[in-house]
Amino acid sequence: MERSFDTVVIGTGIGGLTAGLKLARQGYSVHFLEASKAFGGMLNPFARKKINFDVGIHYIAQAGPGETFRTGLDELGLEEVQFREINPECIDRYVFRGYESRLVKGIDNWGDRLVADFPKEANNIRRFLELMKRIDALMSDEVGQGLTFRNLGRMLPFAGDVLRLQRLTFAKILRRYFDDPLLISTFGGCGGDIGLPPGRLSALAGIVLLNYFLAGAYYPVGGSGAIRDAYVRALTGLGAELERSQRVDRIRRRADGRFEVTTHKDDRYLCDSVVSNVDVTDTLKLLDGVRASRRTRRKAPGLNPSLSAFCVFLATDLDLTEYGITDANIWHYVNPDIDAVYDQVYRGELPEPPAFFLTAPTLKDPDTGRAPPGIHTLELITMAIADPFKPWFENRAMRRGDEYLAAKERIADRLIAEVERYVPNLSQHLLHKESSSPATVWHFVRGREGSIYGPEHSPSQYGLGRFLPNIGIPGLYLAGASVFGGGISPCFKSGQMAADYVDKYLSKRRPVRI
Repeated sequence: MERSFDTVVIGTGIGGLTAGLKLARQGYSVHFLEASKAFGGMLNPFARKKINFDVGIHYIAQAGPGETFRTGLDELGLEEVQFREINPECIDRYVFRGYESRLVKGIDNWGDRLVADFPKEANNIRRFLELMKRIDALMSDEVGQGLTFRNLGRMLPFAGDVLRLQRLTFAKILRRYFDDPLLISTFGGCGGDIGLPPGRLSALAGIVLLNYFLAGAYYPVGGSGAIRDAYVRALTGLGAELERSQRVDRIRRRADGRFEVTTHKDDRYLCDSVVSNVDVTDTLKLLDGVRASRRTRRKAPGLNPSLSAFCVFLATDLDLTEYGITDANIWHYVNPDIDAVYDQVYRGELPEPPAFFLTAPTLKDPDTGRAPPGIHTLELITMAIADPFKPWFENRAMRRGDEYLAAKERIADRLIAEVERYVPNLSQHLLHKESSSPATVWHFVRGREGSIYGPEHSPSQYGLGRFLPNIGIPGLYLAGASVFGGGISPCFKSGQMAADYVDKYLSKRRPVRI
């Protein structure tokens, strides 16, 4: 089979969906090829016994009226996607042994709380928050991007300072400002959102991330599936086609300048342009006789992927609110040495005591029937590396054998036992328990090494260390986590920009004739 389109989009994560929808609204014919059985990548939810679980969205910023993500959705005609704001008085709880810090909306509000908790560090806290404000003013329109060639001109007067922050670790810059190790860990607690401890995270990435959520956080009404479904409806309404279970094996350029995209079923798709929502390293492996820029070919193979995750999805008949659980997320560290916690993760171990992210989606989105009445959901996530799970990467989901199931059960039960600090007797009130591993992540979204954030946000891989959509192949552009980073907003931005590149390229190939 051979079919022809203006653009083929490989992968249906939010970067690819955004690029494709923007192009479809401009009148281009767009065709999507998705390797998985479901569209959406990390937007794809799942359901068990009328209980709905999300896998990739737990909160998002810039989704309020007039804010960047909300405005971007509206420009795509996705006004139907709605958000509920997480209580601004407590967005995140960073829990350590003997101390808890609550991230609140507004950088000055959070600063006041920190000063009250660490009065001896008051001047240092105010100085550091001023630095954060300066960075926010410089990068407010470049969520997650860091310093790129695209925004370098606007930042030129401050480029030296920004570059230094990009090249330093978050821990190093925090130690220059603060003496109290617990305060340093409080600032570094946000790193879990992109899977790095302060000692490995780019300082610029850490500051951008904190600023991002200090502006307020939201949860999609109807969960991540509501966003995915809105995209699919809009795309099909515009005539775009989406195919699932179509893994791309090859991209080559024909003599006439068009691309030929071939799937594992040997189906061929001709197109003038390609958007790849696949990891940059894997995208380069698809190329047959097509060469990316020398810089891309040199840089991509050396990128380190981010960590993967082990997740536990629970349903309970307990009223979580009676235990103080709210719509806030809990970052449970206990051990204030976050880098030591991650060191265990990098050794392939479950940290002891376990560290995890805990969230209750039914409290974030209580009115859309995420679960039957009287039932709440909890989702636990802990960072993990791929190595212990690689023996099962090539096995089909649900058919990985007893050894795999036993390994997952041990980890899940250990995490649930730790959650009983917050919800006593939870293990006796479970209506559903299910877990996923890095093998699951790899199977469904094909992140390299099971990664969930694309290339890690380390000093050498943030900002100029990442990629723009243009990788030196006219007509072929990147979207997704390899561009500005993992997470909904950076991937959304990458899709917008990839569409702009495609439109410019196609306009040159097809000049308007009067």
